[in-house]
Amino acid sequence: MSQFKRKQSPIILPEKWAPITKKIDITFKDIKYTVTTSKGPKQLLKGVSGICKSGKINAILGSSGAGKTTLLNVLCQRIGNNKNQKLEGQILANSHPYNNHTFANFAAYVMQDDILLETMTVKECFQFAANLKTKGNAEEKSQKVNQMIKSLKLEKCQNTFIGGLFVKGISGGEKKRTSIGYELISDPSCILLDEPTSGLDSFTAYSIIHLLADYAHNKDKTVIFTIHQPSTDIWNLFDHVILMVEGQFIYQGDGKKDILNHFSNIGFSCPTKSNPSDYLMSIMHSGSETNIKNYERYFQGYKSKLEQKALKEIEDGSIENLPDNCVQNSLFYQIKVLAERQFKIIKRNPILSKARLGQAIITAIFVGLVFLRLPGPDDNPSQRDINNRNGCLFLYTMMSFMLQLNPCILTFPSQRSVFLREENQKLYTVASYFIGKLVVDIIPAVIFPIISSLIMYWMVGLNDEKALRVLTFIFISILMSLSGLAFGYLGGSVFTDAKLAISLAPLVLIPFMLFAGFYKNASDYASWIGWIQYISPLKYGFIALVRNEYNYEGQGYIQDPVKQLNFTNTTQESIYCLVGIIIAILIISFFFLLILKKRLQ
Repeated sequence: MSQFKRKQSPIILPEKWAPITKKIDITFKDIKYTVTTSKGPKQLLKGVSGICKSGKINAILGSSGAGKTTLLNVLCQRIGNNKNQKLEGQILANSHPYNNHTFANFAAYVMQDDILLETMTVKECFQFAANLKTKGNAEEKSQKVNQMIKSLKLEKCQNTFIGGLFVKGISGGEKKRTSIGYELISDPSCILLDEPTSGLDSFTAYSIIHLLADYAHNKDKTVIFTIHQPSTDIWNLFDHVILMVEGQFIYQGDGKKDILNHFSNIGFSCPTKSNPSDYLMSIMHSGSETNIKNYERYFQGYKSKLEQKALKEIEDGSIENLPDNCVQNSLFYQIKVLAERQFKIIKRNPILSKARLGQAIITAIFVGLVFLRLPGPDDNPSQRDINNRNGCLFLYTMMSFMLQLNPCILTFPSQRSVFLREENQKLYTVASYFIGKLVVDIIPAVIFPIISSLIMYWMVGLNDEKALRVLTFIFISILMSLSGLAFGYLGGSVFTDAKLAISLAPLVLIPFMLFAGFYKNASDYASWIGWIQYISPLKYGFIALVRNEYNYEGQGYIQDPVKQLNFTNTTQESIYCLVGIIIAILIISFFFLLILKKRLQ
């Protein structure tokens, strides 16, 4: 017995998670998958057929480029037909077809990369999944979380952040176990994993496969995963093995004695006391010319000795109805859970909280110092003083917009992978995610403009003859901040790469600035391009602030500043236009998120 088996105590999975679900046999027949490349069509899967039975550990092995991850994605229904790719064949669960929507009703998928929010703790991740993926009251869900933490031996790090680029967190092995537990907490009938041992030390890798073996054997679940180079201890846990070379099978069947006998019969004997997986990987690797010459022998050996047996097992697979483990939560409950999580993210991330607060304070002070105590109507102001005051109002309009635009463009794509994974598993709808995130993001979009306004208003010496003017100024600042948030959501929904979104933001911002009425008089725009002013939030924000600042008909000034700028909209009309733009852009952002997420998945 190896050292790993001596150290590893049996993992007993709790029986109180949920009722035992039905068995699931995943079968696939004559799967062909072709992608179009610059060099022409390339076939990644070449007519493979097989079965992965319940109650067994089903391992898919092959060297890089063999097609094992592609096959796993096909079984998860994450690959479909479009102009650049073509998928043929049947994919069945208990002899019933399924798609990417119904897949989540009985199965779960754990990707190779651990996609978790870095500012959430292990326990909070499990609690979030339990709240949206399991049935029962709050106490029962909390009990499931504690049982999962204990089963995965994560007690010591349960209150530690996941960690990432900006936050120190748990180790790689703990993160992998958290990713697996995140899916196991709903007790799926079938779980598929892509390289669950990648990047882990040998003992941690063995612990994870041992956990999955217990899950399959003790609860009669279907476990399917790809793996590259398993150790001897891990290899001995495999019940069913599939070996792939160049998109084809060269073996499918028992993972113990039968596999070595098969290759021995076609002339490839594993040396005594050698790790079978090491030997098999050595004869499959595409880097060897000798191996490539032998591929045809592997293919012929599989077709002549194993293929018919596999097809017979496919025909004899389970025909039971598919279970439906999907939990239906109300839209309000989903929004509540998502909003609570988003609030924690903002609270804990120093870039989203402290840095943005400091930015709002420092920029307000700087603007106040530059435009300190501008001459007012009682100080016999000159035209230069009016221009300076207009410049201050326009700068503050643009600042309120930009301080909210950039953070949203940066943070929205950073959570996209988490959103796609969770939405694909039907934890929540796109609408509940969008609203839950928006409800919390509105909070800093309202608070920071208030702070900035109160700092710089009296430093500059803006019109404070009535409290209503001050309150109106603050309200307009909040609307400009919300418009920045809306356009940030739009950029974050359209672009998957935050760097690309930031680099393209000036293409939208510069026209809005040019047509805001400050750099060029509103009556002097060419008719063929002047329409841009009507969709510029900066224009309506600037008009509203100008109208709010100057007394009726510019009393106390040499000339009426409003007439100089040729602004015809009233403050109220400008506010209505701003509100309309904010609502319209948020709706467009939602539909972009809804449409583009299908393409990204």
